[in-house]
Formats: sequence, structure tokens, C-alpha cells
Amino acid sequence: MGGVTWGGWQIIFGIVLVMLSLFSVASAALVLGSFYPEQEDAVSTWISVHLMALAIIGTVWYLGLRHCRYPLAVLRLSRVTWPRKRTVLLMFGVLGASLISTSIYSGIVEWLGVDELAIPVIESDIFFDGPAVLLTFQALAFITPMSEELFFRGFIFRGLLPKMGPWWAIAVSALLFSGFHLSVGVLIPIFITGFLLAWLYWKTGSLWAAIGAHAGQNALALAAQAFS
Repeated sequence: MGGVTWGGWQIIFGIVLVMLSLFSVASAALVLGSFYPEQEDAVSTWISVHLMALAIIGTVWYLGLRHCRYPLAVLRLSRVTWPRKRTVLLMFGVLGASLISTSIYSGIVEWLGVDELAIPVIESDIFFDGPAVLLTFQALAFITPMSEELFFRGFIFRGLLPKMGPWWAIAVSALLFSGFHLSVGVLIPIFITGFLLAWLYWKTGSLWAAIGAHAGQNALALAAQAFS
């Protein structure tokens, strides 16, 4: 999976830019969401997801892809084709392993009674009312997986891979993925998920596979909360 035109300094700069964007986008989304008091949290979440996606695309393009002759091919995101059976099986295997590990982690934390390490519950206020709930799924189960996979697997993991080798690149990218979620309760489960997604990307050579597994996990988590 060679052919990248970026490395350590670009990755560090990219992390700084995305972190700054994270706080800037959150502030802007809160202001815009306040104009819709009936669905303030839902609107703020929807806006922040899309603004963050634009920030990530701009960062990845400027620091990495603009120097590539075939940028989408470098990411293994060139076109959507009918996946091989092995790719589909690995994608569902990673999705299942991530869900199981998250469930085991939640069970251990509950058994130990350490509330500080509990996985935060998805707030019901972020869901739009009625049929508009599809917008919540569109943002969090489609746009979020695509933008996060582009940054953490397509940009960070791909950039680290030639210099660190697969296992260190997988571990470092998973650690950064976990840290970006800014919650103690998800550090371990998100690290495991990030590790599995980077491994899936490496083994299949397809960013679409990682996006699919990530989208499946987000969709299931949202559905469990929306219909509970």
C-alpha cells in the first residue's frame, strides 16, 4: 500500500488542524442550532458533522492528496465495485468483533461499578423528530464514518504505514482515533474499534470496507437508542 506523498510532519499538522476545527465547528454549530430551539441539539449535531467533514476533506487534500497523481487510488477509494466475498466476510467479522468487544467492556465496567469508565449514552435530543430522523442517520451513520475513515485510516494510517510498518501504524492510528473522541468512557472500546478498522483496511486494501464496518456500528448504535 505504498505511494503516499505525506509523512510525519504532515500528519502532526493535520491533527492540529482537525483539533482546532473540532472546537471551532462545535462553537459555530451551537450558534446556528440556537436559531431552531425546537430541535436545537439535533440541528447543532447535523451541522457540526457536515462542517467537520468539510474540514477533514480540506485538511487531507491540502496536506496529502494534492500532490498525488491519482489521489483516490492512493486511498484505495477510487471506485465502488462489487466486493469480493473475502472482503465482505472480513468487514462483517470486524463489525461483529467491535460490537462484542464493546459489549464485554461495558459488562466489565458495570460489574466493577466504575461509572467514570462507562460508555456515554447517546442523547435522545440529537435525533430529529418524525421522518426527519433519517437526517440524523445520514449524518452519524454515513457522513461521520466516511470523514473519520478518510482522516484516521486513509490519511494517518496510510501516512504512517511506510515508515512504521503495519502493526505500529495500526496501533498509533487507533490511539489517535480513540483520543479524538474526548471521553474517558470510550477510550478503550474506541481504541479496539480503531485497531480493527485499520487492520481491515490493511488486509483488504479497501477504505470502503472500513467505512462499511464503521457505518454499520454507528447505525446499530443509533437504531438501538432511537427505537428503545
